[in-house]
Amino acid sequence: MSVVDADRPGCRSPSRTQFELLGTGAFMSGASTQPSDVARELTSAVVRPPSHARPPAAAGFYAWWCRSDHLSDAEPPFPLEQRPPVDLAWSLLYVGISPSSASSSRNIAARYAKDHVGGNIGGSTFRQSLAAMLMESLQLRPRPGSDRSRLVSEVPLSRWIADCCGMTFARVDRPWELERDVIALMNPPLNLSGATHPFAADVSERRRALRSACVVG
Repeated sequence: MSVVDADRPGCRSPSRTQFELLGTGAFMSGASTQPSDVARELTSAVVRPPSHARPPAAAGFYAWWCRSDHLSDAEPPFPLEQRPPVDLAWSLLYVGISPSSASSSRNIAARYAKDHVGGNIGGSTFRQSLAAMLMESLQLRPRPGSDRSRLVSEVPLSRWIADCCGMTFARVDRPWELERDVIALMNPPLNLSGATHPFAADVSERRRALRSACVVG
């Protein structure tokens, strides 16, 4: 499935100028930007693992991708969701925004560092969904007695994200105005708010089980 019209291979090496542009995402004004513009930016950028990602300190969208050979780490397995021209070695997992409203001063870089990579499952929808689907393969243990979903240790999950995931970004002014339409267009399997993918039902069920294991104890 493709969400952009492109005739170039997904693995073509970019020029220096293209590399710099794809590293930060081209800025798009919310007033003139269409959901297809955001999808095109997210799927035209080079997917980079967390160790090489350069999330911009700006408002916009980000997409998390999984290496296709690790989809079966989840139970049930993550569905294969290739989005050309992104290299077919990557499968789409999740699309998010930062900030979520005009009253927030957060940006993509802060969301990435404090919640998705350096945070815990109680503060990140993405991490919590991953944890719920990877409980068995990563031998994750819920932490009972918490008021929200927690793990005894976040280390195995953080290592899996570092080894198996990658990101792309699109800098967009007022991203919350386009969030629902972009998610509907890209159809990522782990998004629950405004979910359009059938896999969201499996994710919700596993998240409920994880939360139950945490709040009882």
